[in-house]
Amino acid sequence: MNFRTWDALFNLVLVTFWFRIWTNDDDRNVHFNPYLAPILRLSRTVLRFVEPVFLGLRPRAVAIIAIAIIVTFRALVAPRQAIWMLTMGFDRQPIDGALLHVLAFSVISFGCFLFQLWGISLLFTWVGAHQSQEHPVSMLHYLSRPFSDVRIGLRPVFLLVYAAVLILLLDRFGLPTRGGGGLPGSLSWSGPQAVPSFFKLLILSLASWVQLLPALQSLMLMLIIGSWVSMFTQSQGLALLCRDWMNLLLGPLRRYPLRVGMFDLSPIVFFFVTGLVHAFLMSILVAAYNTLA
Repeated sequence: MNFRTWDALFNLVLVTFWFRIWTNDDDRNVHFNPYLAPILRLSRTVLRFVEPVFLGLRPRAVAIIAIAIIVTFRALVAPRQAIWMLTMGFDRQPIDGALLHVLAFSVISFGCFLFQLWGISLLFTWVGAHQSQEHPVSMLHYLSRPFSDVRIGLRPVFLLVYAAVLILLLDRFGLPTRGGGGLPGSLSWSGPQAVPSFFKLLILSLASWVQLLPALQSLMLMLIIGSWVSMFTQSQGLALLCRDWMNLLLGPLRRYPLRVGMFDLSPIVFFFVTGLVHAFLMSILVAAYNTLA
């Protein structure tokens, strides 16, 4: 298992405590959601176990401290020879193994994870999504707070500014990597390079949005594999989870499925369309970016 996989697992643990910061124990919508209720119980159990260590601080304060500890621990255990690559428009890895740089990367990594989560939320949630009868929609709303609490018309602007901040941090604490899927080059804010760098930053922020499409493809692939596993293991819970999330990702395709006999080709159409849109939009952004190089 490479470090990028471990990095993703750390972020999944972190988002559990992040969710606890923004969620009340008495929220009925959470308790009746089969995906959110286990996360709430897990985080509540862990926080109650460690609360005495923190002299009876409130659970939200303990959750914040737990996030800080996990972020620091990840920086300390990150192998210095590993390529820790983060992608936000361009690809970056830590400048060196100094604690300051890997600690900054650990923080930025969770920030990038939140960006991906919030970007997916932007596509699939709406006003009143927390009360939706579709459990994946409600789950996305709660896991994406406080972003999903922002007025829906302001969310794209908020996410664009947030992406720009992450890109600036990556450019400050990281070095370009070779062979990645991002755009080349760096940002320079001195002299005549300041104006082109501003437009580069805007293009990189837009590219970060477009780079969510391969993440959606990866998620769909995992759901397809999970649905196959559920057929062989006769796991109704896994089958229900995969079906719910596949229906969410497929969007209109779930209402008008493309079937050939007993085979549903809708996921293939999903892969084709998202891949085509990703290639088309990235070609435009790369061309615009290269004119500023």
